[in-house]
Amino acid sequence: MYKVPSEEVRGEHAHRNPRQFLVCIHGRCSVLADDGANRREFLLDHPTIGLHLPPHVWAVHYKYTSDAVLLVMASEPYDSADYIRDYSEFLRAVRG
Repeated sequence: MYKVPSEEVRGEHAHRNPRQFLVCIHGRCSVLADDGANRREFLLDHPTIGLHLPPHVWAVHYKYTSDAVLLVMASEPYDSADYIRDYSEFLRAVRG
């Protein structure tokens, strides 16, 4: 992702199966990771810092600098059916 206005929020979903690895290769952004019980904010501000997101972690990307380039790598090919886009549905899935 690149050229994301600083007020924009991206992500806001979880995955059922794939793992993701995020690296802000230029600029910086923040990622909120939520496993249904705990939330933590991570600052990705150097290309040597990455964030692993296992399945069933809700992620929100925000606070992009104007020069930010966020590289997102996934362990599986894109499948729209794999996304959990509703936070209530996500909580039901992780809490059983």
